Amino acid sequence: MSELLKTECTLEGKLCNIFAIIMSLCDSDMKNRVERCMDYNEMDEDIDSLKLLATIKKIIYSGGTHDLNVHHNKVMVHMNLMNLYQDEFQDNQEFCDQHLAMQKVCDKLGQSFGRCTDDAKAMLKEQVNVTPTNAQVNKALNKIEDEHHVIIFLYKVDRTRYGKYVKQLENDMLKKKKDPFLKTVADVSQKLSGWQNVYVNNPGLTKANDGVTFTTTGTVDDYTKKNIKNNKKKHITCFKCK
Repeated sequence: MSELLKTECTLEGKLCNIFAIIMSLCDSDMKNRVERCMDYNEMDEDIDSLKLLATIKKIIYSGGTHDLNVHHNKVMVHMNLMNLYQDEFQDNQEFCDQHLAMQKVCDKLGQSFGRCTDDAKAMLKEQVNVTPTNAQVNKALNKIEDEHHVIIFLYKVDRTRYGKYVKQLENDMLKKKKDPFLKTVADVSQKLSGWQNVYVNNPGLTKANDGVTFTTTGTVDDYTKKNIKNNKKKHITCFKCK
């Protein structure tokens, strides 16, 4: 009996530590949101770490308003995914993680992309499966949704670095080559990490001169030789910066 009581005390102490550690890892805003939950006192008394984690997960994925307006949250997460683009110097893996995180949020809120049953049955029919089971249809739907996210991801990468790769895929698609797109976002990110632009057809086109045209702003009278010398040609800008 003494051993059992000792084990229970040890277990309760560890549960308290886990609960305290989880709360300590939250920032002040998250702590306030958790403590404002209706069942926080019950969680605190029961030292329910699993329920605490579930509450934090719900707040992160839905902003704490999932029960108030489901449609609003679905629209917002859809817009966040569509507005997510890779920054000019952002690492591929970092952007891939961001995209997959947003994809996971969409899954948690019940947002689905490209899940068309007719498309799944057509794909299975090409594999000579005329009467597929529900499990086979669901598996095909998951595959179609993954491919849908791959295409979304491709058009959100940095076009300065990977625009030529995307154009190449579009050209392969026009040539009716067999499905030029990869199957997962992780595979695309890995391939882009090793991608190098090749300027074989145009020797004058390099990374330093990738076809950007320049213009001069102002009039001739505005720039004397002295001004040009002092300003070090600051009047020369690209059309994007004009």
